[in-house]
Amino acid sequence: SLLIMCFVVGLLGGGVYVQGYNRINADMPKELREFALSSASVADSVGILVADISSMFIQSRIYQRNGIDGAVVNCPLWQRRNC
Repeated sequence: SLLIMCFVVGLLGGGVYVQGYNRINADMPKELREFALSSASVADSVGILVADISSMFIQSRIYQRNGIDGAVVNCPLWQRRNC
């Protein structure tokens, strides 16, 4: 089922996330460790923000392309082109 696949992908993604921080903790010199962990945390948050914003435009485009009402945002670039 789709729910099982989503669960497995979530476990794999979480494992990669944890191993990334463990790797930084193990490989970085002590004087740079805190900065490296903080940088990774900021990069993670910025990546999530960019993914959330871009997903709103992608979902809107999919809705427009398939004639579904209820798009959250409208991108003016997509409305000018006939796709």
